Amino acid sequence: MKFLSIKNLALLALFAASLPVVAQKKADPYKGFTEYETFQGSINSDSRLLKLDSTIGWDFNRNFSVFGGIPLYFTNVPASTTTTGGTTTSTSSNGVGNAYVGMVYRAPGKSVDYAGAITAYAPTGSTANGLSTGRVGVDFSNHFSHSFNKFTPFLDAGAANTVPDSQFTTRAFTSLGAIVHLEEGADYKIAKRTYAGISGYQIVPFGTQKIVSKLDGQGQGGNPFDNNTQATGTGLTRENGFNAWVDFQPSPFWRAEIGFSRSTTFNLSSLAFNLRLNVGRMLRSKKSS
Repeated sequence: MKFLSIKNLALLALFAASLPVVAQKKADPYKGFTEYETFQGSINSDSRLLKLDSTIGWDFNRNFSVFGGIPLYFTNVPASTTTTGGTTTSTSSNGVGNAYVGMVYRAPGKSVDYAGAITAYAPTGSTANGLSTGRVGVDFSNHFSHSFNKFTPFLDAGAANTVPDSQFTTRAFTSLGAIVHLEEGADYKIAKRTYAGISGYQIVPFGTQKIVSKLDGQGQGGNPFDNNTQATGTGLTRENGFNAWVDFQPSPFWRAEIGFSRSTTFNLSSLAFNLRLNVGRMLRSKKSS
């Protein structure tokens, strides 16, 4: 009996020790909590537009995810735009933007990789500060790409009732009105963890557009968002331009982009940047180590 008892205990201990290994093998690396912290901005002669965006979500598998978040905006108009009693002052405002929720579907393929996202925006931002139109926003975006060794061309195409910020552009206004947004470009791997890219973009509006300026009508240019706190009309959001950037990924958790953005329609040349921390991946990595 003593021999059998020791034998059974040994077998039980061996089985218990093997459980973490089995669980680890069955764990889905694409499933789990996600969180991204992004700090981006567009800086030009007209304004300084910065955005801190916090996004949390859940990956159900390799293909399907849900997310939600809320941005915080920091806006500054250069001092030369406003004069009060002979003293030159600057205009600035900070505030919470429109909270959002959405879902993503990914379909990697041999010929093309596809990702589609539907995002809904709640009117939580201040209309007075240009951070909301007071109406719900919806955006349906699609991303297509394919890598040829070091070269990866891509196409982004979407439809919305508001002009969204892009990964590389923080806009000087919030809008309401049907639009199509397009971006075509490519990334090229120039060194380990370092990429260079270029793209062209277009915003094509349909029907009446309403814009609410984040610059409080104090911008220096002649654009609708420069001289008006609000404006309504046709074609107000129509825009064409291009971007060029360098992308550096020092670790699996950090990504930094810096470059140049040119709006030919609004006659603005901007220094643009995007810093992104993948908090969810970092936490998963610590948990698995």
